[in-house]
Amino acid sequence: MVNLGVWRWWLMVVYLGLQGTSLMAHADEWQDASKVVGETTDAMLSVLAVSNQQTVSEISPAIDGVLAPVVDFRTIAKGVMAKYYRRAQPEQFETFVGVFRDSLVQAYTNAVVTFAIDSYRVQKNPGADGRTGREKVWVKVYAGSSVYDIHYTMSAKSGNWKVTNVVLDGVNLGLAFRNQFATAMRSNDNNMDVVIANWNAKAY
Repeated sequence: MVNLGVWRWWLMVVYLGLQGTSLMAHADEWQDASKVVGETTDAMLSVLAVSNQQTVSEISPAIDGVLAPVVDFRTIAKGVMAKYYRRAQPEQFETFVGVFRDSLVQAYTNAVVTFAIDSYRVQKNPGADGRTGREKVWVKVYAGSSVYDIHYTMSAKSGNWKVTNVVLDGVNLGLAFRNQFATAMRSNDNNMDVVIANWNAKAY
């Protein structure tokens, strides 16, 4: 007959071992995700350092080159369209992805130029997200006498870590853009082509 006390002890050891393995895996994932954020931020600051005499429109292509490999524009655009995504024709969605990407890069470039970022610090404590392939990376950005908190939601579903949402000083940009899209649809009698043609990612 199996000793129930020993059996329970063995199950507890296995459970704690699995929990420890899971925590270590998430710690490794967070390290990988935060490395992507750090390297991308460094690359962006390098672009700005050599482009301080250029206009936003002149800098935007270089910033786009930095962001393109690490921002999942398709996933973000799908989230922005939300319920309207199912109504969109494939060509409409593809057009919106392009328009959304261009406007987001423009807004982002304008924001970082305006902020005049001096330095940044990735928070040492990993953001808690229990799902494999999903991490949150928190960053403090220092610009003159101001400090901004940026929270990146990262996903590795495509194989590489990519940004799928950003919260800037408490403002969820993905949600803000989703509300903007829904409002535009209501204001234009649900004419998606008009909304896409006139889309502008406001710098919240």
